[in-house]
Amino acid sequence: MNATLEAFQQLAAETQLIRHRACLPLVDGHHACQHLAGTLKKLRQKLSVVTLDRPKLDVDRVWAAFVASKHDLGELDGLQFRTLCSAEKTALQPEFIDALERKPEMLNRSRCLYGIVNSYFSEWRQMKNPTAVESLLSGVFRAYGGTNPVVQTWRSNGKLFSDQAATFLVGQICDEQKTVDEVLKTYYVGPLTKLGLCVRAAAARSAGTRLHRIEGSHDNEWSIRYLNWVTEGVLSDLTTPDDFAYAISALILSDSAKRSETFQHALRTLAQSHKRLGDPRVRESSLNWRLIASEAAQRYLSWLARDNIIFFFNTILPNNSENRRRKDFWLRYHDRIRDFQVAVSEADLWKIKASQKRSERLLYSHVAHPTTSAFLMRFEGYGGHFLIVEFSETGHAAYIFRVKAFEEQGVTMRSHRFELKRHLNFDNTHRIIHRGDWEQKASYRL
Repeated sequence: MNATLEAFQQLAAETQLIRHRACLPLVDGHHACQHLAGTLKKLRQKLSVVTLDRPKLDVDRVWAAFVASKHDLGELDGLQFRTLCSAEKTALQPEFIDALERKPEMLNRSRCLYGIVNSYFSEWRQMKNPTAVESLLSGVFRAYGGTNPVVQTWRSNGKLFSDQAATFLVGQICDEQKTVDEVLKTYYVGPLTKLGLCVRAAAARSAGTRLHRIEGSHDNEWSIRYLNWVTEGVLSDLTTPDDFAYAISALILSDSAKRSETFQHALRTLAQSHKRLGDPRVRESSLNWRLIASEAAQRYLSWLARDNIIFFFNTILPNNSENRRRKDFWLRYHDRIRDFQVAVSEADLWKIKASQKRSERLLYSHVAHPTTSAFLMRFEGYGGHFLIVEFSETGHAAYIFRVKAFEEQGVTMRSHRFELKRHLNFDNTHRIIHRGDWEQKASYRL
């Protein structure tokens, strides 16, 4: 009873409200909707792709009706026509495209045109009749007189609908160093379409090639900006493994990486933490480097070797003239090191932990000795692989073994723990004794 009474009271109040509103001045619709129109414009600008409002009709049944009508578009109602335009399995069928060639005005409805264009981008030039589709769309755009910003963008950029589409978009990306996503968004190309993926792949390769071609005429600051653009704006999870590897290889092998320590450091920092790269010495990450050019992978490893030589001699060893001589000597050969490992004694472990930054993951092993740490380096030559072990304490010679003999002791470069006598100086046949002019003799051996 109370609910009914309350409902009648609300109805009475509504009549009073309506009378009051009738006396209000008229509202200027254009002015009142300005804010809404501005919001709509911003939302359109944020769109990366046009959305398709697909009717909830059975595509196969609609197609069967279209075939039964002998491909007469006039026999389809609006929902049926939009269904065929929006479904990728039907939008680019030759029979449907032929029918649209006879009645192109039916694509004046933007939602239908969106469907055809999105399907074209999704199958970019892999459909049965790409030139027919491109001819149809070009004609529709020429005849278009509306103000839809999406259609106007497509109308003004005819290369999007040709075999030059990817080249055109890659030029937009690389010429002005824009991001791939930004350019795809500008031209309403879906990132997961075939065209979008082809553009991303080609942009990665083009970025690497362009760097080698033009870096000589630019300074180091430009190179750093270029590196940031490639790694942040061009490469992504959607870049194919081969094209990702090509771009990374180009960055590593660039003259910019040779001449600029800042460039090289930024690239190393990226690679060490990147889920598609990581430290090539670690088993879990080594597989990521299979597609990287062998020369680039070796150069990258030499950078790590140089950093670790400096770290070993500067952090673990006492700072004296003899140790500086050893450090300077091995730095001359860092680019010939094929693998390396730092092995730390109990006494030196705190030095590692004290110097380790939160962002770094230092890779090291342990030496079962109170005070002696070691630096293991693998070289290739004379038809085999050799291991040279330098020790932290003065008075130790550097020992040279064949890698095979070293591994016969039951260890590898990645072993977690080494016994000093058993694993690291088990054979004193070949040594580098740090006395007198030892560098010249060692150079001859190397």
